[in-house]
Amino acid sequence: MSASAAKSLTRGRIVAIGRDLDTTVINPTESETPVQDALDTIADAGGRIYLPPGIVRDRGPVRPHPNTGIYGFGMNVSVLKITQPNTDGIRFDRSQRANRVQLDGFELRGPGSDAASGVAIHFRDNGTDPVSDPADFTIGRLYCWAWNNTVYRVDEGVGPFQCRHDFLRMDDCDAGDAEALIEWRSTYGPANWFGTIVAYPSATQSGTNSDLLYQRGGELSIGDITTGTTTGRLVDTQNGRLHVGRLHYEPVGQRTVPQSLVRIGRNGATRFDDVLVDSEAVQYVYELGEGAGNAVLFGPAGGRGTVRRNVVNVSGQLDADRSSWYFGRVADVDVTGSSGTGSLRVMGTAGQGRG
Repeated sequence: MSASAAKSLTRGRIVAIGRDLDTTVINPTESETPVQDALDTIADAGGRIYLPPGIVRDRGPVRPHPNTGIYGFGMNVSVLKITQPNTDGIRFDRSQRANRVQLDGFELRGPGSDAASGVAIHFRDNGTDPVSDPADFTIGRLYCWAWNNTVYRVDEGVGPFQCRHDFLRMDDCDAGDAEALIEWRSTYGPANWFGTIVAYPSATQSGTNSDLLYQRGGELSIGDITTGTTTGRLVDTQNGRLHVGRLHYEPVGQRTVPQSLVRIGRNGATRFDDVLVDSEAVQYVYELGEGAGNAVLFGPAGGRGTVRRNVVNVSGQLDADRSSWYFGRVADVDVTGSSGTGSLRVMGTAGQGRG
């Protein structure tokens, strides 16, 4: 970056740098859509735009072009605030596939805790074949604040793939009137990875807990999920593939006690390596519903919170052709709604002891 471009950033300007290092400076006070204006200057060949320290206001939605990135100077340093109520923040819906888009090092702020909002990051169906869906989308470190809706949503009919999200934090967001803070509604979307997901939602608008992940397809791998405040159920999944390394549940001020921390439905493949219930309560850790199968569950849960009933609840008839595996005791499992398929294999003390 040139010295003149760096100086422009210190004066609160947005700097767009194209593939050939051509530079455009945008004064955010002279437009209702300064971030989109900056992206449009690098639309043909790709490039990056840099947000200055401080708050940049854009009416929204911001619609990235292929091979473009939005970069800031830190999650609490550079802020992109969407000012228009009921408007998405970052939206993917172009007819040309928006591949290789990057978001890193800034706060994506909604219109506020007392205003209706759109979705912070929204993948919408553009009516084209799934092979034109966005690929190689990358989030470095992104902080989403004050959204009264889903924060990250993939609509049915669109399937981002090969996307990487290193660190996604959601504070004071209220998804109590939506399915969850993160919604993967599409049946499509292979090879997507999340490193760390952090959520401290609010119940100011809805008055209810916000669930964390609602999945109805796709392939998701998540390293760590850690949550507090008014978080409800952490995972509701079916028809997709999901692997989670650790769930850390530490709510404060629960509006209701979740029936289960994880609910697993039909036609999926799931694995949960570790669960901590570190405050307040859940009824069950895992619930296996109608048609569930091919689940690998580790337990019992650790932490200082309370599991009121038991670790696992088999609440529906399991898939007789796809076994699930629980690495814990038989006494950890309640069967409240199955018809005796025997598809959940409880490992107990299986194996030969040594040491």
